[in-house]
Amino acid sequence: MAQAGDVYSLNDGERVTVRTASADSGGALLELEAEWAPAEHKPLAHSHPSQDEHFDVLDGELSLRHGDEKRVLHAGDSVDIPRGTLHTFWNSGSTVARASWQVRPAQRTEQFFETVDRLRQEGHGSSNGLSLLAGAYVAHEFSDEFTPAISGAARALLPPLAGWARLRGY
Repeated sequence: MAQAGDVYSLNDGERVTVRTASADSGGALLELEAEWAPAEHKPLAHSHPSQDEHFDVLDGELSLRHGDEKRVLHAGDSVDIPRGTLHTFWNSGSTVARASWQVRPAQRTEQFFETVDRLRQEGHGSSNGLSLLAGAYVAHEFSDEFTPAISGAARALLPPLAGWARLRGY
């Protein structure tokens, strides 16, 4: 169970720190502080089927692809991402970018972050996040919280790849 102050590495350039754990809000809210290092890497676009997100940029510059729109956000800017909306964030500046990040309801987002961080520590990661097998496992296990923007053919491969990952001890 996550607690305020826990830190999770999602890829080599992105980490999140829990500010308000879901248990502290009865599951209504998970509040984080996210940090993105300057990088060329653009994370996989994704959506959250039943969660809304709110971001307040604290420092630096973040680019956002939100639906069909691309925006550059600076310190003081905020954005809401409604459930089901395809989006991705990346640091498009030359300094570290930080943002306050709220997820409502929290669901199992903390466990998602814990799992990504654990798999990376166990050697199932890459500089951009997770290996293919670990990524398939996480996407399948946390499909209520995270839906990657992948083709239908790739989506059909998630269950067998996730099963193989479970058999390998992920």
